[in-house]
Amino acid sequence: MENMPMSNFLNRDIIEEILTRLPVKSLLRFKCVCKSWKSLISSPSFARLHLERSSGTKILTSTPSALKLLEYETWFGGEICLDFPPKSRDRRVGIMGSCHGLVAVALESDNGFFIWNPLTGDYKELPDPCFPSTMDIKRFLDNGFVPWGKDTNVNGFGYHSSTDDYKLFFSVQKSWRLPRIANGTLREETTVSIFSLRKNSWRIIQSTPTNPFISCHENHSGCFVSGALHWPIGESRIEEILSFDLKTEKFSRLAVPNKENIKHVIMNMGVLDGKLCLTFCNFDFSLYYPRSSYAVELWVMEIYGVGESWNKLLSIRDRDNLRHLPLCISEGKQVISINEKKHLIRSGADESIVEKFRICHCRPGKFRSCSDIHHCQAIVYAESLLSPNVNIIEDEQQN
Repeated sequence: MENMPMSNFLNRDIIEEILTRLPVKSLLRFKCVCKSWKSLISSPSFARLHLERSSGTKILTSTPSALKLLEYETWFGGEICLDFPPKSRDRRVGIMGSCHGLVAVALESDNGFFIWNPLTGDYKELPDPCFPSTMDIKRFLDNGFVPWGKDTNVNGFGYHSSTDDYKLFFSVQKSWRLPRIANGTLREETTVSIFSLRKNSWRIIQSTPTNPFISCHENHSGCFVSGALHWPIGESRIEEILSFDLKTEKFSRLAVPNKENIKHVIMNMGVLDGKLCLTFCNFDFSLYYPRSSYAVELWVMEIYGVGESWNKLLSIRDRDNLRHLPLCISEGKQVISINEKKHLIRSGADESIVEKFRICHCRPGKFRSCSDIHHCQAIVYAESLLSPNVNIIEDEQQN
């Protein structure tokens, strides 16, 4: 009797009720208890139920040297080094977005795209995205245009409940120039492609000379809120927010707080507690005040889509860096952000910085891309058992 498994005493419903409230790390170990537990924990229905009941989140960091998960609720630490087979030491893994424990990533070297669950290790390599066709490129070349400058991209990853589908957004802008004309005639063409995880395919939804991201920060990953992806639009300052609804696949624009009195401003955008968040800093480069004299303001949109609902949350004084990307709010109501010097920042309500944690310790010159914040990223990751291959498996079973 003493050596009999628990499943002989408890029915499946009770076992499921208990297991769905445990962390992913424990559940992966419990797959070894017996065949029935392995079958239960591996089922898609259990993964969905666990996601509904789980509240565990961590911060996922990507640097040229490593991918890691770390704790942030009370302190930065408890790092877990992750194994992502497609990554090699000389490849940077760019984070394009995270939703329900699935993370969309891209490899710098070969433009490979993946959807990956860092805790389970399960990943899916995506087919090649829809870029401008050879005929489109030939059309420009036949008219005397030559490629000009570097291709720029904007991306994002999210989920829409009505279709139960995860979508990856990828936009490429190509520039062309007529060299035979004085000062050259510049043409830009933007291709917007969407990958559907449920359909396992890409499709082009827009290929037009009109570029909706004309002033968007290059390589900016969209912020996922209320079923839509969002990007900041503007050069020296954010003038508005571009929104893309994942259900209708239509663009719209959202207003930002009225900050007309600010002439020199450093701004960024993120998500805090499920709400869009903007950071402002009235930094005048013509004046020589110390950086500690300036405060970074964090504003949140309390009611989605209502421009008048922007509300100042708090201020941060960081003498080392004025550009902060907000990530999340801890259980202790402290704001977690990342700055351009690759520090995770824990901020209190009194403008103070409670803790700093450096996510990258690469030696100067070891990785050519290490100096750029886009190459040392951090994002909030929700623990889950979801697999990027589950929709394909379910569809095959139904057929």
